Amino acid sequence: MPQPMQVVLVEHDQPAPADREEVRRRIERCLTLRNARWMRSYHTADGRRSICQFEAPDAETVREAFRAAGHPFDRAWVAQMWWREE
Repeated sequence: MPQPMQVVLVEHDQPAPADREEVRRRIERCLTLRNARWMRSYHTADGRRSICQFEAPDAETVREAFRAAGHPFDRAWVAQMWWREE
């Protein structure tokens, strides 16, 4: 039986503009190998920091993907989604 997917948020520094596409490809490959996927990202106005949302079995899966891709992160945690109904 497949493991239920969690919402995982990761806070990290953005790579230099010249490196962003390569870092994105490496992380994407590592996520795919671990049955996880990127959903969306929020970046600071200056483009230096990000919070990215993933769908994954757990936070450690995403941490492993970032480590395997060689991209540092500050924190990764499982989150619950709440939103305002209009």
